[in-house]
Amino acid sequence: VQDVFEFIQNLPGCSDYADTFKSQEIDGQALLLLKEDHLMTAMCMKLGPALKLISQIRSMKEELGQS
Repeated sequence: VQDVFEFIQNLPGCSDYADTFKSQEIDGQALLLLKEDHLMTAMCMKLGPALKLISQIRSMKEELGQS
């Protein structure tokens, strides 16, 4: 959870949402499962930061060999 908090905090345009990820107990495994809809509805993220985060999640999945 702390690693995800720091990751979100350091992602440009997403630092305002880091505390929300921590309070929702989003860990690395949960982060990889998030979809745009989750971010915008449950996490109340704006479209721009949500798209940036989804892009980063996709990149991480590719590095891990997941799709």
